[in-house]
Amino acid sequence: MPFFDGVRNKVYYRQWEVAQPWAQILLLHGFGEHSGHYHRLAGQLNSAGLDVWAPDHLGHGHTGGPAGIFPSVDELASNAGVLVDIMADDEPDLPVVVLGHSLGALTGALLSVRTPSLRTGLIMTGAPLWGLPREAEGRTDLVMAKDRSYLDALENDPLGFDTTPAEPNLWQALTVAGGKVRACLPAMTMPILLVNGEFDAFATPDRAAEFARELQHGQSVVIPGGYHDIPNDVAHREVASLMIEAISGWCPTVHPLPAGSR
Repeated sequence: MPFFDGVRNKVYYRQWEVAQPWAQILLLHGFGEHSGHYHRLAGQLNSAGLDVWAPDHLGHGHTGGPAGIFPSVDELASNAGVLVDIMADDEPDLPVVVLGHSLGALTGALLSVRTPSLRTGLIMTGAPLWGLPREAEGRTDLVMAKDRSYLDALENDPLGFDTTPAEPNLWQALTVAGGKVRACLPAMTMPILLVNGEFDAFATPDRAAEFARELQHGQSVVIPGGYHDIPNDVAHREVASLMIEAISGWCPTVHPLPAGSR
């Protein structure tokens, strides 16, 4: 199993390769997940000619540590930066696009701000830029997604854990990271795509659209009927197509879109 030396421990990662990639994707998962939950998205990106690399965050998946606990989003970004160096050693001439969901979206944003080589483009899905919304505090009935395959994978995941004890640490870390991201991203010239479900309880599409207007090259897309875990929700094919279309426009070489893409 592949690991690299992270800030405080060994970090597990997955790699989904294609024969002739034209770009690499750094895929950063959300809280309570791990990279294995993104095999379907990775396959969709592979079908478009994109290599995908994805670490398990500290406290998640095979990386280990206390379940769901990490000291800061900055440390997760530092770990992801080590993987970027490994990606560059593997394919030094390929552009890298950062794609992160929720916790992973803020992780990818912080990493992109401090890493010039990653400014080809940034995709943020369900990014909780303002921390925990007041209307979501204490709620246990919020819908995260309605895709049955994804929900089944979460329910029967041997690497899963009860997220409740770690949630105070999560929201404290996200509040700090969100403030940094909101302060820094508007100064960046890289293209940024924000994707949010219509019914996202943690990252509402109206606030995402408002933030996108502050960016130099920002775009906000709302997925009708979607929820927070939008890359793994019912409209996952549409979301993947949006990503592929954006990445194709950002990378310097012309690439034909695969059949079925937008």
